[in-house]
Parts: sequence; structure tokens; C-alpha cells
Amino acid sequence: MSSSAENAESANGDDAWVPKIGMVFENDEKAYHFYCHYGKEMGFGVRKHLVKRRSSGLVYSRVFSCYKEGYCRTTKEGKKPRPDARSGCQAHMTVKITDDGRFRVSEFEPNHNHELAPKAVEEVTATPSNAGASLSNIATCRPRFKNFVSPKCMNAKRDARIGAVMRCVQKGMQENREVYSSVASSEETYYNLSVDNNSNECWVPKIDMEFENDEEAYLFYVNYATAIGFSVRKHLIKRRASGIVFSRVYVCHKEGFCRRKEDQQGRSPKPYDRTGCLASMTVKITKNGRYRVSAFEPKHNHALVIPSKAHLVRWQWRKALAETPKDSVGPEDDSKVELECSDEPIDEEDKTYPNLTFRKNYIPSRCTNAMRLGDLGALMQYMHERQVTDPSFYYALQLDLNDQVTNIFWADTKSIVDFHCFGDVVCFDTTFKTNDDGRPFAPFIGVNHHKQAVVFGAAFLYDEREESFKWLFETFKNAMHGKQPKLVLTGQSAAINNAIATVWQGTVHRYCVWQIYNDAAKNLNIVFEGSTTFAKDFSKCLYDCDDEADFLSGWKKLLENYGLHNNEWLAKLYQEKEKWALAYDREIFSADIKSTLVRENMNIFLKKFLDLELDLLDFMKHYEKVVDERRQAEVEADLSSNQTVLQFPSSKMLKQAANAYTPAVFKVFQTEFEFSMDCMVYSCGQIGTIFEYKVNEENSKECIVTFDSSNGAITCSCKRFEFVGIQCRHVLKTLDIINIKELAPQYILKRWTKDAKTMNLRDNCMLATHGDSKSTLARRYSSLCCIFNKIAVRAAEAVESYTFIESLSDRLMSQVVQILQARPPEGPEGS
Repeated sequence: MSSSAENAESANGDDAWVPKIGMVFENDEKAYHFYCHYGKEMGFGVRKHLVKRRSSGLVYSRVFSCYKEGYCRTTKEGKKPRPDARSGCQAHMTVKITDDGRFRVSEFEPNHNHELAPKAVEEVTATPSNAGASLSNIATCRPRFKNFVSPKCMNAKRDARIGAVMRCVQKGMQENREVYSSVASSEETYYNLSVDNNSNECWVPKIDMEFENDEEAYLFYVNYATAIGFSVRKHLIKRRASGIVFSRVYVCHKEGFCRRKEDQQGRSPKPYDRTGCLASMTVKITKNGRYRVSAFEPKHNHALVIPSKAHLVRWQWRKALAETPKDSVGPEDDSKVELECSDEPIDEEDKTYPNLTFRKNYIPSRCTNAMRLGDLGALMQYMHERQVTDPSFYYALQLDLNDQVTNIFWADTKSIVDFHCFGDVVCFDTTFKTNDDGRPFAPFIGVNHHKQAVVFGAAFLYDEREESFKWLFETFKNAMHGKQPKLVLTGQSAAINNAIATVWQGTVHRYCVWQIYNDAAKNLNIVFEGSTTFAKDFSKCLYDCDDEADFLSGWKKLLENYGLHNNEWLAKLYQEKEKWALAYDREIFSADIKSTLVRENMNIFLKKFLDLELDLLDFMKHYEKVVDERRQAEVEADLSSNQTVLQFPSSKMLKQAANAYTPAVFKVFQTEFEFSMDCMVYSCGQIGTIFEYKVNEENSKECIVTFDSSNGAITCSCKRFEFVGIQCRHVLKTLDIINIKELAPQYILKRWTKDAKTMNLRDNCMLATHGDSKSTLARRYSSLCCIFNKIAVRAAEAVESYTFIESLSDRLMSQVVQILQARPPEGPEGS
């Protein structure tokens, strides 16, 4: 017991990996991972021993124990008795749920009643001469593998790493198998020794195992097959009328028998490689949308492939790994990640592992998505045609190490001018790339003063790594003459997060709830299909909860009503709620862009044209048509807002708003004004010139309005003005009570008014007068191009304005020539 005593003494130290009473974890699964790591360091395996749930299904207590806890049950008659591996060990760790939903260590027993093997795996792997080691010594180190490859220890995002990790495991197990082979008389005997359905190995399938989806179950069975020595085929699939998969069967590659044509002539017969093997694993869907192992047959009727020969066979698991997204492998912040898990040679056609090498600050030679043959030519043709009609048309290409085009960005002059008017809030739409059969299209979208969608630019992202996003955001900033948005909305992506933080410093980054809903339709499709009310309840949490208490209670009810407490996607989404929930960061202006994106969904008009089978030039023309239609709608809205005269009752505030706001925005303001009539106001007190009021509305939370009589400043606790740019009903009611009948100028946001596109033409034009003559000349030229582009875009909207500018051009040029002739040319320093 000396080894156990030494390890127990180490457990009482101050090491961070040693459990202690009072430790707190985000959830029970993280507590399990922590105890698994502790078991790895100490030299023992871990089992999930006891779980306690409340009536709602919520786990409130977990006990994780040593793998030698308890005693083996008596074996049934007629079966070969197995060695008694358990010793009644009392070592364990207990965690219980706290009031805030986290799990706290309430009990910890570090002492074991058996020998530990902290270096067992390393010794067997490092010394091939141990081929004569006993089976009991090998069995001692095998429980350590369960802490590495169990799917219960991995979340859905690490599915891509399972295959690579299994190769690492195989490297450690290869000598172990050779020991088995030296004892066994054949490969079949070796198989029977190493695999047992009643074993405690987490990489061995068992009845009632559960997975997040059928693809996770498939990857798990592929890893099991790789470790044992056979390949896997997807054999049988059953779907419901809605298309939901409710049953999958994965079988050995030698399942069934080959069909033979008796009349085959002139062909050499192929090897007969199927043996009717019955080894398989069946998974079926459960009520909570997860997949459960309902049947598992471990026995094969053929010899298995030993690890030293596995690389000679091109199996399905290699293809599965090759199809797995490479950008999800390994830590995302590593500058270089190399997976070299085995010294086994890899055949020439299997390039999976060498391609898992990422180099920072370089675009890998192999893109995430391959550009279709002919696409580049179509794009270049389109860009050149646009530059003929629009000399200020901007486009940029990014190349990889082989000088192949990987990413493309473009923006025309109108988009650039629109960005200077309405670019305070931008949505970077990456929902198109979720379609595997389409091109990776990603537009930059905003909202104009008529609450219409406006396009600032677009890109094709054939490579979606962090360096590519950095290039894209830097290129977008250059195209917009150095201006960047104040708020950017994107989908959930660590690569996009890091790129924005690096390139657009000072820009607030939030997740777009519209994109989150699209992602939910993909990740929770089973729940959406199985319930008629889930979509409504989920939408309410996304779009309607602007109060933190309402959001938290609504989210809790959502999880309880649909049994989604253990859903990993929702759990991660909730952890980042401050970046997307409308109840948080309401002091940041968002232009109410969510409602615009929901109403004017460009996906409907563009998605079908992104099909790889269609010509890319046709898509570009259709994209241009969609953009032109939106611009025409803006022109018509401008004309209507300037010519339409509305009749209002005798209300100064409504008249003021109607004259200032566009009709679309005025409609929103009018709704708030009408609702303010039903509000009740109560005075709370006064401190100096600051007055405080409580405003109540039926079936709504009470809000606090603060008014400063010294400067006319007024704020509301709902922060609607800060968030949307239109005053709320609570403020309007308070102003009416204190006899203020018009809004102060600072509370009529210019970007919502009819003259929102009236701007200072010199804003963001990078005017420069210092520096060397060459750079100064280039900067002045760029500044003037920016100014005249803005004038040209507005003047082209009407014949009268165009004629006016044209008549001034000759006079303007004449005056410029006179100025240049009246002074000597600039010297070398631009003086």
C-alpha cells in the first residue's frame, strides 16, 4: 500500500488539480472532467456512481467514484468467470447543486484500498521489451483510457477531435495489444480478450448510452471500430414523415454478402470481402431529442486487423475524419497546432493528418471550401464590368500560400456612401455558409432611416479562419475610408470574436438574435418539429424580453417545459446571454436592426442562387438586382416622405415628430405616444434640480424616469431611447405631466429623420496636408474622390440635380486651373 499512501499524501497538498471541499463548478459535467483529470494524475479510473434528480428531472447531486468501488456481482452459470477487479474502494467525490445552479464539492475521500498505477501506461508504452508482462498489469493501466475518449467527457464541438484522439490512444495501446497477441493464439482470440460488452471501458458501446445526435453516435462507433480493428458502414436509416431521423444502424464493413452477376464477362472478379458479419450498433431517438443505444452486437465472424497493419487499409473512418471541419480541431488561439498521434505511415491518398497543421498569419494552401472551376473567371468578369460603370467600385482578393484566391470582398460607391450615413450599426450575415451545398456568401447589412435593409458590401469566404476574418474586416474598413461601425452583430464564432477585437478596436460586438434563431432551427430541429409552441416560446425569449427578470424567468420556463436542461447548445448559448439577450447592454444603440432583418430576410431571395450547380455570374447579377430593388424602395420612400402631408390632432409633439421623422419611424413613435395615454405617473421625490417619477403601465413592469430641470435631460430605466433611438412611452407620459409639449432636439436622432442623408462631406475623408509629397498627393486625391462620390451618388437620383452639378463642373475646373497657375508647383516636401 506504499504507492497508495504516497498518492494520498499528495492529494492533501495545495495542487490546483486536487479536489477540495467547497470547490465550485459550472455544472456536474465539468466536475466530472475535473475528477477524471485528478484520477489520471493519481493513477486510477473514474466511474459515475450515483445521480439524484428532482421531479423536474434536474440533477441536484452526483457521486464520482474510483473504478474499483463496490464488488463484482456473481457471474451467471455457463459463463466463464471473470477476474474480480473491484475491491470495495471508498475513494469518491460528491457534488451538490447550489442556489445559483452551480455544483459544489460536498464530500471528498482521497484514500484508496488498492495499489494505484500513475505511470503504468507510460511504462508499457516506453518499453517494448515488456511484451511478456502479465495481463493483470495491462488491465491496471487500461482504466486510464476511459478518461480520454468517452463521448460523455466531450461536448459536441469536439467531435472533430475524436478520431485524432483515438489515434493517440492507439499509440499507447499498440504495445498492449502485442502483449495480448503473444498470449492469444489468433486475432480472433485477441479480440475476445480485449472487448467485452460488460467491461467498464468508456470507448466500448453499451446499451442505454446516449448521444446528442446520430452523427456523434456514428463518430463514437467509428472510434470503437478503429481501436478494435474493423471499419464501419452506415447501414440502415429510418425517418418520420417530417424527415427527422428516428433510428440508425451502424454495421461492420463485412456485413451482408456481395452480389455476383453470373454473366459477367471480360472483367476480373473482385475479391469477395463480405462475410455476413452481424456486429452492429443501433441508436434510436428519445423524447428529449437525444439518441440512445438500443442494440449492440460486439461479435464478429472474421479476423480483425491488428494495429500495425491498419494504415494499409482505406477505411470509412478516414473519410469521416477528412469530412470533419478542420477549424474546430484543437485550441483556437494556438498559432500552430500539429496532430502527430502515430508513427504509422499514412498512405498517399490519406492526407487528413498533415492538413491539420495551422500556421498563424498565413492562409493555408488548402481552403475550408474549394472554389468551383470557373467561379474566379466569373467574378473577375463581374468586377471589371462594374468598374467600367462605377469607377469607384472597390474589390479585394486574398490569396493563400499557393497564390490561389481564397476570399473576395466588394462594395460599390452607393454602398460606401450608405455606410457613411447609416453605418453606426452593421450586421455581418454568415447564415448563408450553413448551407453545405452552396457558396460561402457573407454580406454586411445595415438599416436606413426608413427602417429598410441596406447593403454595405459583401464577400465570398472560402476560408473561414481567424486570419481570414481579420483580413475581411481590415479590407472593409479600408473600403469605407477608415470608418468602422459602432456596433457589429454577428453569429457565434470564436474566430469572428477575435478578429473584431483585433481589427475593430472600440467597436461593440454582440450576437445577432436573428442569426441565433436560424442556428436554433438547425441545432434544435427535432424540438421545433416535435412541438407546435416551442418556436413561439423561443422567439419570445429572443425578441420580446427587454427586462432581465422577465428574460431569466422566461428562459427557465422554456427549459422546464420542454425538458432541455441538458441540451449543450442551449447551455452554451445561455452562458453568453450578455452578448445577445435584449435585456443586457441596453445603453448601446442598436437601431432596432433585429426587426428589420426579420422583416426583410435576404436569404429568401438569394439562397437558391448560391447552389454550386448554378453559374456564379448569374448569382452576381441576381444579387445586384436584389440590391437595386432595395435602393429603389429607399428612393420611393424618400419621395413619399417629402411629399406626403399627414393630418394630426392638435398635439404639438406629434406634429413635431411627423415633420422630423420619416413615416416608418413616425409610426413607431406614434404607437409609443398612444400607449403613453394609458400610463400612470407618480412623483417619487426631488434632489436639487433632479426629479424622479415612477411610471406604471398595465401588465408591465414599473419604470423610473429621471428629469433634470437645469438642462432638460430626461432618462428612463427601460433605456429604449439609448437602445432604439426613439423615446419610450414612459418618458412621453412624464413630459406631458410636467407640461413639456415638445421633444428637445437631442432626443430626435438625426439618423431617423428625413434629412438623415444630409452629411458633412468631409467626414472620414482622410484629408492630409503633411508628409512627403507623394503620400500627401495620394491622400488628397483619395479624400476628394470620397467627397465627390458622395455628391455624385445624391445628384444622380434626379435629373435636375444631375444637370445642376454638370453645369458647375466646367466653372469648378476653370477655378482649379487658375489656382494652380497662380502658385509655383509643390517642392519635394509638399510645401
